Amino acid sequence: MSYVTSVMAVKMFEFSSKEELFSFNANLDCPYCTKPVTASQHHLSTHHLRFAIHYTECGIGRFSIPCYCPEERRGKRSHWHCTKCTKIIQRSSDFRLHLVNHGVVLTDKPLDGEETSMDSSCVSEAAEDKIACQKCDSLFATPPNLRKQTKQQNCKQEQPMLCVDAKNGIYVTPKDPQGTSNPIHICKSLVSQNFLCELDSCRDFMSMAAQSGNPGKECFHLERTKNARCYSPPPPLCNASLEEMAEKGILSKSRQEECMVLVSRACSEEVDCVFPVFWEEHGPERYIYFSVYADQNEAWCTFGRTCVTLDTKFGQWHCQCPDANDRQNSCIHQHLCMWWVFQERPCWRQSAIVNRVEESGVMPAKIFKIDTDML
Repeated sequence: MSYVTSVMAVKMFEFSSKEELFSFNANLDCPYCTKPVTASQHHLSTHHLRFAIHYTECGIGRFSIPCYCPEERRGKRSHWHCTKCTKIIQRSSDFRLHLVNHGVVLTDKPLDGEETSMDSSCVSEAAEDKIACQKCDSLFATPPNLRKQTKQQNCKQEQPMLCVDAKNGIYVTPKDPQGTSNPIHICKSLVSQNFLCELDSCRDFMSMAAQSGNPGKECFHLERTKNARCYSPPPPLCNASLEEMAEKGILSKSRQEECMVLVSRACSEEVDCVFPVFWEEHGPERYIYFSVYADQNEAWCTFGRTCVTLDTKFGQWHCQCPDANDRQNSCIHQHLCMWWVFQERPCWRQSAIVNRVEESGVMPAKIFKIDTDML
C-alpha cells in the first residue's frame, strides 16, 4: 500500500503558502524523499519547508523546497528542481543564482514560513526588528535591503504590456524583466482559450506546471496582461504615401505591390498591418519597435506577427524573418514600417543618399535613415 500511495503522490516544487504545501499530498507518502514516509505537516516542515528558498515573482510571494528523490541522488544531499526550466541544481547557493537569472527577486523567509517549533516570543521579537515590504510582505532587517527590494518590485510592476490585436488577443511586452526592452508577442484570448507565449522556455515552464497539477500556471509575460494598456488602433496606412515613396526611389514598384497585398490581407483579417510600439509615453527612444502582420505561422512569427526594430541613432532596421538575415537588404516587413514612418513621422526623413533601387525590389538597408537632429 505504501508503494501505491507513493506512486499516486504528485510532485510540485513551488508553492505560494505553507497551507498549499501541507494539503498537496496529504496522507500520501512524501514524493520528495527516497524512503517511504507520510507527508505529514511535521515531516514537510522539518525536512523541506525549513530549508525552503523564498522569492517573489510579479509581486507574488513563493517558495521552492529541496528534494531528496532518486532522480538526482548524490549521497545524502538534497537538490533543487527549477520550475522555470527542466534543470536540477545541487547546491542552494547555485539555485538562488539560477532563480535570479530567471528574473525572480529573492526575499528573506517570511514569518509564516518559520519552523513550527519556533517559540512565538522569538517570532514577535524578530518581527519588531524587521521592516515589511508593502508590495510582497517580505521582511528586511535593514532599510537599505528594503529600498533595494522596493526598487526591484517597482521595476517589475512597471514592465509595459500593449495590446496590438484585440480580435485575437495578441500583446507585446519586453522579453526580459530588466535591461533592454526587446519585445515578444504573447496570446491571451478568452474567446479562443489561447494562453501562449512565443518563448520556448515559457512554454516548457507552463507544460511542466500542468504536468505537476497546476494547469493554470502562467509565465510572467502572460501575468502582465492584467496591467495591459487598452487597445488603441494606430493611424491606417495610406496608399498615397506609399506611391510617394516609390516616386522618390525608396522602394520599387514590385515591392510596392507586395506591401499593398499584405496590407489588404491584414484588412480582410480585421487586424492592423503595422502597429508601432512605444514603451515610453513621453520623450523619444533610441529603439522603436513595430509589430507587423506577417500572414504566416512560422517559428519567427508564432502568432502571425513579427517584430521589427528601428535604431534611430544609426538609422538601421532589424526584422525576425529569414529574408532579413542579409544585412544589405530589407525585407517586406521593414518596408511596411518605413511606410508608416514616412507617413506619420516626416521629421525622420530619408537620407540624402538614395541609391538605385534593384530590379528585384530590394533596397539597401541603410538607404532610409533617420534625421536624428529632428528628434
